[in-house]
Amino acid sequence: MWEGKGWAGIIVLFENTWEGTMIIFETEQLQFRPLTTADLDDLAALYADPEVMRFLGGPRNKDEVQRVLSGYFREYSIYGDSFFAIIQKSDQRFIGYCALLKQEVEGELEVELVYALATQYWQRGLALEGILALRNYGLQQLGFSRIAALIPPKNMASLHIAQRIGMQYERDVDQWGQHFHLYAVKQPKRADV
Repeated sequence: MWEGKGWAGIIVLFENTWEGTMIIFETEQLQFRPLTTADLDDLAALYADPEVMRFLGGPRNKDEVQRVLSGYFREYSIYGDSFFAIIQKSDQRFIGYCALLKQEVEGELEVELVYALATQYWQRGLALEGILALRNYGLQQLGFSRIAALIPPKNMASLHIAQRIGMQYERDVDQWGQHFHLYAVKQPKRADV
């Protein structure tokens, strides 16, 4: 399940600024780079928004976000999880984050796709554009054979995005005291030439 090249570009992890931090991948409107400590204020604003955090455990204060960010850094180094800041190209503004996380789900190892986008960027097609790029990055660049998403049944926007990027419903899952729909997409089979 864990076949893949992984990602070792974490040397920029603890920079105090993201200026010059390498862009890992991009789309027409978005860039994706590693999260850094300089992202704390932007992440704190994102995590403080009750609408953004509605399905992610509720709003958190800046101290809690600092602990979350430190946890992300630990996961970078221990598990090779890929956490990215989502940057809007037009103004270089931080608009959210996304990640590919190694999780155990009902005793099976999965690579979970997660994301959060600031509310002012909803309904613009940016989540779909970004999450499709993250899916492709995981399957094509990192070589994961499968990517999953655990989505609360009432999170209609994320269910819609999962379907639009080719994920299919597989089953219901109870995890971390919550109920989820598990969606997944597999690496396309290669045709012999």
